[in-house]
Amino acid sequence: MQAHEADPGVLAHCAAIVVAHDEPDTAALISLGEKVGFGVVSGSADFAGNDWHIHRILFFLVHYGIGMDAKRQLLDRVRHAGSVNICFAPVVLFLQDGPGDEMLEYIEMGFDDVICLPENSHIVSTRLASQIGQEQTYIETRRYLGPDRRRMELPGHSHPERTGDQDHTNLTLLRTPEMGVQILRRQLIVKARPV
Repeated sequence: MQAHEADPGVLAHCAAIVVAHDEPDTAALISLGEKVGFGVVSGSADFAGNDWHIHRILFFLVHYGIGMDAKRQLLDRVRHAGSVNICFAPVVLFLQDGPGDEMLEYIEMGFDDVICLPENSHIVSTRLASQIGQEQTYIETRRYLGPDRRRMELPGHSHPERTGDQDHTNLTLLRTPEMGVQILRRQLIVKARPV
């Protein structure tokens, strides 16, 4: 599938769950989610409910203010959910503008995107929409399930359990409002063993 300009209008067929540490930050991300065009936006972290199943594509919009442990727990909870549509849902972190190595740290952690605010709402909606209708590559190892981040490693921070430097599975995903999340290809990669 060829990469193409993301259509922000597709977000109207998607739902977003906001994860933040307090009411003002929750309200701010809900407002942003509505402004960029999500069909449904909620501050509820209960993604087992039936309301989400009417939207086959679910996003998690995460506020930078939640702690590091909470970020890791959220990623773990989403990636190990029973539903493919939740397990492979885009998890996007919204940060205050800051140093690039901090952004790379969060990308390495397994977020699908990290967006620095303030940012033009058209740019935000286009970046979010790029998660839909285009093939995405994920890596699955014993300790990591998330986007393939090998090209974005920080110098000296290689994590073989996350970057595919050990036995792993490459998953090629496609998210569409019509079909939800589809796993198009699953390729087992077995690394050579020293003799």
